[in-house]
Amino acid sequence: MNFLKYFFVALCISAASAAAAPDCAGIDAGTKAYNGGDFERAIDEWRTCADNGTPDADLLYNLGNAYFRSGKIGFAIFYYRSALRLRPGDDDIQHNLKFAQAMTRDKVDEDEEENPILSGLFKLHHALSLKAQLITLLAIFWLIALIGIASKVLIGERAKNICTGAIFALTAIFCVIGSSAAYKIFVLEKEICGVVTAADADVTSAPSDKSQTLNTLSEGTTFEVISEQGNYAEIRLGEKIKGFVKLSEVGIVK
Repeated sequence: MNFLKYFFVALCISAASAAAAPDCAGIDAGTKAYNGGDFERAIDEWRTCADNGTPDADLLYNLGNAYFRSGKIGFAIFYYRSALRLRPGDDDIQHNLKFAQAMTRDKVDEDEEENPILSGLFKLHHALSLKAQLITLLAIFWLIALIGIASKVLIGERAKNICTGAIFALTAIFCVIGSSAAYKIFVLEKEICGVVTAADADVTSAPSDKSQTLNTLSEGTTFEVISEQGNYAEIRLGEKIKGFVKLSEVGIVK
């Protein structure tokens, strides 16, 4: 119950953050419509501002909330991801993104057997946000430094051995968390992802209406974008799915 309460409180107050968005006449109109429960009007106003102005994390985040309240999970995930790319590590954006993603599941994953080892590593990787990982790394760094100083002033072989062991253990933890954080930064900076915004999207063998359909992705599914070819995007999802989807059925997060 606390989880749901926190989420909907975040949605209700999100419109207040629109004040930080770029100067656009539709910002105030969208905020008023959102607070009045007219989410479609809010979407129209805010999308006009987003399409015609400089990308802004608050504006994109609010658009994600408006789409979520309208029941359009695919667009909600797309705008949350777009906001997160501009503001990596934002707890509110990450929280709402995870909530929206939990409400959709790609059809192609239903029959796949989950690897418990990979699942465990995945959970550890996402246990802390990027911001929390960076704070943890800083804390571990200073702790290692303090223990190193203590090892120089302490008298006794046993005390020095304990300090050496503690430094070794903390260094190992530092390397693991650092690797996870570095990968998250790399993904945020380099990886181009897409989200299915239509009810579903066919993955075809070639960028053509006449090509063979290989898979069907459900609304809200996130995938890696390899390239764009005309009206199609070449995509990859895991190791099993690779092909082309229509750009009109997906949103590309850049």
